[in-house]
Amino acid sequence: MDRMAIILKAYEVADEIKSTDAFKDLLFYGNYMQTHLKNEIDAYQKAMAKFTEVQALGGTYHPDFKETIAVLGVAKRALYEHEAVKKYLAAEKVIQTTLDTLSRDLGQTISSHVKVPNELGLFKENSCHVG
Repeated sequence: MDRMAIILKAYEVADEIKSTDAFKDLLFYGNYMQTHLKNEIDAYQKAMAKFTEVQALGGTYHPDFKETIAVLGVAKRALYEHEAVKKYLAAEKVIQTTLDTLSRDLGQTISSHVKVPNELGLFKENSCHVG
């Protein structure tokens, strides 16, 4: 199979994934969140930026650490309690599982020595050493 045929097959697979309900849900809820949950997303991103800053400047020893953690927790809870976010994350998980399975199957079809990510996104080391 030549390179162009492989690329065309990849586009066919991509189109097949894009036609799934999970992908349609991902797009729908992603757009919904961008328009209806803008304030919650902005508050979460601001709290996360502050948390990252505090972590870089001393972590648990930073004087604002407890307050920053509390604000981040409130912002995260406010965002993640929305049904749209839950459905978006569920759809994202379904698509990621599909892509991981595809990657693993393709890698194993080529050779058992091809490194492919496992369920955790880590690469399994195949070793020829016994013991």
